[in-house]
Amino acid sequence: MNWKRIIRFKIGDVPWEIPLNVLILLIAITLLLMAGGAYMGVQFAQSQANP
Repeated sequence: MNWKRIIRFKIGDVPWEIPLNVLILLIAITLLLMAGGAYMGVQFAQSQANP
């Protein structure tokens, strides 16, 4: 698999070009932060429910 392959896409009217390895890295960081935020949200809710 060519990790340096350029991926082209458009968001609105703006064309984007980004290497595949950078795109995968950004997606992985996003998912990690979302999972961490969900975990911390659950922990906060449980701590507020049991004072």
